[in-house]
Amino acid sequence: MHSFFCDTLDYYCLNERISKSFRYIVKMKDEIDGEVLSRALDITMTRYPYLRKRIIADEKGYRLEHNPLPLVVKESDKPMTLCGQESNFHLFGLTYFRNDIFFNNVHAIFDGRGRGPLLHTLMYYYCSMRYNEQVEMSGVWLADSPVDKAEYFDPFTVPLPQPDDLLPLPPAPAKALRLEEKGLVVRSRQHLHYIRIDEKQLMSLCKSSDGTPNTILSVLMSRAVDKLHPDAEEPIVGQVYCDYRSIVGAEKSHHNMVTTLPLVYERSMRNMSLEMQNTAMRGDIMYFSDPSVLLHTVTGIKAACEAVNSLPTLQDKFNAVEQGMKTFFDQTTFAVSYSGKKSFGSCDRHIEALFPVGEPVGIGILMEVTAADGWFYIVFMQDWREDVYFNAFLKEIVGLGLDFDLLYSSEAIAPPFSLK
Repeated sequence: MHSFFCDTLDYYCLNERISKSFRYIVKMKDEIDGEVLSRALDITMTRYPYLRKRIIADEKGYRLEHNPLPLVVKESDKPMTLCGQESNFHLFGLTYFRNDIFFNNVHAIFDGRGRGPLLHTLMYYYCSMRYNEQVEMSGVWLADSPVDKAEYFDPFTVPLPQPDDLLPLPPAPAKALRLEEKGLVVRSRQHLHYIRIDEKQLMSLCKSSDGTPNTILSVLMSRAVDKLHPDAEEPIVGQVYCDYRSIVGAEKSHHNMVTTLPLVYERSMRNMSLEMQNTAMRGDIMYFSDPSVLLHTVTGIKAACEAVNSLPTLQDKFNAVEQGMKTFFDQTTFAVSYSGKKSFGSCDRHIEALFPVGEPVGIGILMEVTAADGWFYIVFMQDWREDVYFNAFLKEIVGLGLDFDLLYSSEAIAPPFSLK
């Protein structure tokens, strides 16, 4: 049996054509002390021995083994190459530059929520030593606290709960409007724009229009696409990321447990008010995230993992996962990932911003959204250089009376990987 199961699809995305990885950036208000950060990570990892892993590859597939080598902390503004020599063969590692801490990881070992406990422990020890203060942080797992087996529980190794079938299953997904097929952009290296919006402004708009950050951003992006392609026949589909830990009994687990919920912008919604558009998309979220529907989705994910693991060669596994990703891309116009507001207790006063940076890897447009220090931060990542969709999105923001700051634009740089 493979030593990973629910993460199967993400592990086999680690190939020459696809590489799902992220840099989670903690922007501090003061310059990073690299020696303190290194000591903080050493202490932190005594609490998380189950995250010390390396990938071993052969012609049949991947397997995971314990990696006794130390985690790496390195001063650099470049992403760390994971799984190879630069990271001591680990699946994650830290770099830092000026005021920024970069948490580099392959998506397979943990998603945003799965990374949370480790990052909280790290920030607890870093701020304690860096500022010589007693940190107050509720729920943090410290070095001397016992490890719970639930922290590394893989829900696909046991039977899943059975859905109650109280709601009808959705129809088979249709092919979505794909932006790169419409002639306004050309696939190239991924680029990003980093903006922020006042938290009070955006939440006030959500409250007055029956919205949430997920639905507001999905509506605005859908409106922008619709105005650029008013005669397109394909539906505009925004995929919103959803954590499914609660329905499989894995609340504490670090494993990657996210799927997406499709929010379809029908052309019949074009003349609706913002409130009605938000209400429609909230209805989609409620339906697709209901346990009776979501469990069917998760059952399908487990079946896909079983099918990939049963294939005889590593190349067969790569090909199957790549085809599955292509199917997902065909059902996606853009995606939004919002994990909620993060707090690091009394460390918050030293943190200026938090935001993840990845690569859309074929999605087209991916918006990673976080909230910190009174702001919503949006990393708008795109599979092309042209800013036609980004500018149309900003036009929708301004049209609703929201202010924004464009903090910077650059090429999107996610951590590469190497199994050599």
